[in-house]
Amino acid sequence: MTTTTNRSDVDQSQVNEQLRTAILDKKQAQVEAWSKQIETLRAGLQDAAATMRNETEKRVADLTEARDQASEQLVRLQNSTQETWASILQQSDELFQDLAERFHFFVDAQS
Repeated sequence: MTTTTNRSDVDQSQVNEQLRTAILDKKQAQVEAWSKQIETLRAGLQDAAATMRNETEKRVADLTEARDQASEQLVRLQNSTQETWASILQQSDELFQDLAERFHFFVDAQS
């Protein structure tokens, strides 16, 4: 009878150890899955940061070009004659309005 009890204890001990191992393996797999997800998110953040940086650089280049055009228009306005003043003023007003809208859009997009 002692043999049966010992065998039963051994069997239960093996079952407990298998269950313990299975639980630990499952939890280890979950931790590894989370680690992979974290790495994927980090990579995505780096890509997003690079994409955001590229978009921002493009917008800044666009704004710089528009600003340069506005500066050129201002010089034209400053050098205009009385006959050309009204026409150049209208062009510069449109250009400056467009530039103001671009800056406003850029600032809103950054918020």
